[in-house]
Amino acid sequence: MPARQLASQTVPTTGGNVVSTDKVGAANGVAGLDATAKVPQAQLPTPKITVGITAPASPAVGDVWIDTN
Repeated sequence: MPARQLASQTVPTTGGNVVSTDKVGAANGVAGLDATAKVPQAQLPTPKITVGITAPASPAVGDVWIDTN
């Protein structure tokens, strides 16, 4: 298969869909990826775990409820 040359493109320096490297893995930034292309555990939020007989009145997305009944 013959090699192809890609057309040159201008990459924006600010704005657009560009994320600066200082925002990767930083608080209020974007999550980075580890060597297996997954978000590292340290960058995932800790879910709230509730244990009991009655479900929480207003659970949030990602919360875990364990029914002990």
